[in-house]
Amino acid sequence: MSRPSEKEMTEQNENAEKGSTRTLTVRNMPFDVDNEITEQARAAGKSKSDFVKEFLSASFGDLIGNFMRGNGLVALMDKDVATMMKAALADYWYDSAQTLAENRAWCRLLGIYKEEDLQHIMRNGVPLLELRAAQLPGITHIPHGTSLAFALFIEAARRDLPTLIRVHKELFFLQKEGDFLDMVDQIRQALRLPPTERSVF
Repeated sequence: MSRPSEKEMTEQNENAEKGSTRTLTVRNMPFDVDNEITEQARAAGKSKSDFVKEFLSASFGDLIGNFMRGNGLVALMDKDVATMMKAALADYWYDSAQTLAENRAWCRLLGIYKEEDLQHIMRNGVPLLELRAAQLPGITHIPHGTSLAFALFIEAARRDLPTLIRVHKELFFLQKEGDFLDMVDQIRQALRLPPTERSVF
């Protein structure tokens, strides 16, 4: 009996363990891109295969939408946020108004690759949800998933100014940059972080 090839063994294992996965082979990858993937995977403590799989899943799936609809802490904190804002909890989801492209932008900008990343962001954001809620007065109804949206903003506030500028341009472009950064600095002050270093004209 002949021994199955490495490719055949890989496909058999994936079919048995995951049921609906597919092997993807990428050829002719530029050396600099491959080296960058290798370095980032090493920094994350992952194999290249796992790192690329998580990156592709976050980039082309709907990691945030799925987490938003299925996480118990999000559901619980949505009720608390509604109480904080003296608002009613609507019967629709936050991501019905937020496009898949926006969810993917959050993943790319904040380096969110798996559910555990969102769990970490959500837990870290809970203590500051009330502050974020206070920044948005006058709202009478909030959708399910609002607490996660707030936690993502709080996580963004921890990042450096170039990242924050990209977050503003891609996700908060309807708000003036100065107003956006003022809200960020309120969050940063609560986190005992220095204010953003803005250009002075």
